[in-house]
Amino acid sequence: MANIRAHIWNGRPAPCEHDALPLARIGTVQPHGVMMVVVPETGIVEHVSANVQEILGVAPQAVLGHSPAAAFRDAESLARLGEILRPGRRYFDNPTPIVAQGRRFEAICHIRDGRLFIEIEPFVEAEHDYQTMVTTALDAVARQTTVQGLFEASAKMMHFVTRYDRVKLYRFLAHGHGVVAAEFHAPDSRLPNSFLGYHFSASDVPENAKEILRSGKTRQKPTQRGSVPLLTMGGGGEPVPSGDAIDMTDCWLRGIHPCDNGYNRNLGVGSNIIFPVNIDNNVWGLFVVHNKDEKFLNYDSRAVIEQLTMMFASRLVELEAQEARIADRQRLSAEMIATVDGSQAMLAAAAAMRGEHLTSARLHAMHAVSRHVAALAPTYVSISGVEVAAAGRAEDRFSSDLLRLADADGAAVLRAGPAGHVHLVGTTPDALTVRGIASLFGSRLPAFDTSEWRVFATDALGDYTPAGPELRAIASGLLAAPIGNRGDMIMWFRRERVIDAVWAGRPPSGAELNSEKMFKPREDFAAHRAPLGGASRPWLDQEILLAAKFAGAIGDVWLRQARGVSAPASDQPGDPVVVDARSEADLFAPRGAGTLPATLPAAPGSRWHSVA
Repeated sequence: MANIRAHIWNGRPAPCEHDALPLARIGTVQPHGVMMVVVPETGIVEHVSANVQEILGVAPQAVLGHSPAAAFRDAESLARLGEILRPGRRYFDNPTPIVAQGRRFEAICHIRDGRLFIEIEPFVEAEHDYQTMVTTALDAVARQTTVQGLFEASAKMMHFVTRYDRVKLYRFLAHGHGVVAAEFHAPDSRLPNSFLGYHFSASDVPENAKEILRSGKTRQKPTQRGSVPLLTMGGGGEPVPSGDAIDMTDCWLRGIHPCDNGYNRNLGVGSNIIFPVNIDNNVWGLFVVHNKDEKFLNYDSRAVIEQLTMMFASRLVELEAQEARIADRQRLSAEMIATVDGSQAMLAAAAAMRGEHLTSARLHAMHAVSRHVAALAPTYVSISGVEVAAAGRAEDRFSSDLLRLADADGAAVLRAGPAGHVHLVGTTPDALTVRGIASLFGSRLPAFDTSEWRVFATDALGDYTPAGPELRAIASGLLAAPIGNRGDMIMWFRRERVIDAVWAGRPPSGAELNSEKMFKPREDFAAHRAPLGGASRPWLDQEILLAAKFAGAIGDVWLRQARGVSAPASDQPGDPVVVDARSEADLFAPRGAGTLPATLPAAPGSRWHSVA
């Protein structure tokens, strides 16, 4: 399922003034530890945090332009530093114990952009030994049998490892908003307020912060006291701020923006940790861990938490598939593909009939098959020229199965060519609007690429089309997959889901999002009720993958039949045509506010043609 999420668009968050904050190149370091940035080829310190004298007892000038060993005297520590600085070293056995001024520290090292980062943190004992933490936490996650059970157990295990006051599992929704899906409070928690079920505005997590979270990097903020500058040697031989010279994306000690510190103080939080949950290189959500007072979590505990989040993500994919009955829908897909494939034998036999007196029998046979496979047979024939798919009719069972396949409210099969048609099932936009949406592929909507999975999904179609409220109501969700390479397509639709949301504070208005207010810590976290709409239920990764495979298999059937079975002759020149009853009526009906304009321009090279 690798990279399937690259085909999912969950709606664009509203632009926010602070989205472009240079968080990775913030130029500051958290005050509880020391950072040294070393040129690996020379072993010389190029940058050091300004608190090196406070913590290690040496002035920045004594370290800049020298070896990191200048800050240490302990023989064993010097030997370990020598191993870290060994030329050609690229991987490190983190953490490395070291001693300075009689205090125990841990050095955590990594390479980025050709520089060696040495982060020196104070040593603290873990709440439990490493093996106990790993075994207990991972076993608890593995034993869960429901998605909600997984949420709650994982939050509890986060507390078991960290012993912080409160753990929140924060899940991202459409348009970047989020909701607290699970929460665990320590029995003696001094953070009594619960945010379970509360929604948080997308503006609480700047876009640049999400880019860092996609790297999977955990953030620990043991104090909200601010940060210290990272220094380098100035032209006059004196230490000066490094500014944005260093990319700290992978650094545990990367400085905290003052707005972030103020945000947590206003929440009554003295220490917090953020653990991103990434699925297929995209941020699904966050574990947000809060403590009333300042508190530091050691490296081993953080390593266990990172393993726990990876196990959580893996188990989540499995349990979502179980609850969505993906295995049953995979079997249904195989049956439908076999039906399409097998129907060709009947069509081929009908096509072999000779004589004018058999024309009617041939057409009726072809019509029966075509209705049964709901426009997915390689040849689709209608006697009346009008078809209406009804889930209650036995001959339209295939149509209702098409909806079950993607757990959709509606579906459309679009056939390309001069005699192209649209076959509609369930709750969908009218045929003209469906063709208008299809014409957007390659322009406003992304073109189907040539990667392994040719599919597109969004739960916020209104972000990409001129959709009025009527269209959003029935088609906020779109899942589309091409059949073959000639322009045929299957599209599934989901209705808009409007949530009566309780927000942690009033969401900012559009004007506020683009004002200086976004650079000030948020103060309001009181419950505020306001609806959240504009999106459907999200498509699961497994549903999108299943749709892509299904459409690909149908395309293979068509290609195989085109090579091995000649298409039956039609009574009229050109391809056989079917027009849904709604399609024909819609051509003359007044256009509603919820539909796309009939004059919507087609994408360059579009194969779609209106039936007039």
